Amino acid sequence: MRMTRTLIVVLMVLCGAGVAGADFKVVQATHQDGFSMMGQNQPAKDEERTTWIGDKRMRMDQGDTSTIVLLNANKMFILNHDQKSYYEIDLPIDLAAMLPPGMGDQMMQMMKFDVTITPSDETKEVNGWAAKRYDMQMKSAMLTMDSVLWASTETPIDASDYVSLYGEVMSLQPGTADMIAKMRQIEGFVVAQETSMTMSMMGDSKVRTNETTTAIEEAEAPAGTYGPPEGYTKSDLDYMKMMQR
Repeated sequence: MRMTRTLIVVLMVLCGAGVAGADFKVVQATHQDGFSMMGQNQPAKDEERTTWIGDKRMRMDQGDTSTIVLLNANKMFILNHDQKSYYEIDLPIDLAAMLPPGMGDQMMQMMKFDVTITPSDETKEVNGWAAKRYDMQMKSAMLTMDSVLWASTETPIDASDYVSLYGEVMSLQPGTADMIAKMRQIEGFVVAQETSMTMSMMGDSKVRTNETTTAIEEAEAPAGTYGPPEGYTKSDLDYMKMMQR
């Protein structure tokens, strides 16, 4: 269930950006409705996500977890602030090497998504940015996700650069290669998104989320932004435990 929630978060931020020679601070408000799944009730949840984006580097902070991508160093770090520990992952992602023998192929088949993105002529303003609507559907053997995306070309964000960065994070989720490629069809930075996910294998349970970008500013990233903090301990990689977070 937590892997499902992780996938939603991943989907919502996939349309971000990066501009060479400058760092940008992007603040986004996220909301997930309460839902029931496998006999467990999950309450509604509101969080703020802050993403720093620079030249071939990115850091995303949400809750007690931070994810850092360094394309020039071919490294990703996933920080657990509660435990003051981190995982270090080589890029590009090799899922087969992270999973028990045979599990990688099985997960790829179960989670492989067919992705359709359809542009619309509908427009609206989101926090001062003129945005165009795109409808996206993702279908796998396990679930269907229907999303309405609002993308703007008026922000200082380069969505293509961000797909290169966040595509590495998406690669941690089996079956997302088609999604990463097709997200490049969207023109501009996605400043708002509403998603409804149906779990067909779990009694058609539905999970609804939405996200809105509240601020984008060019700023100098604080010292240490793009690396594990001093005093944090490197942990041996445990893929399943990592994805549950």
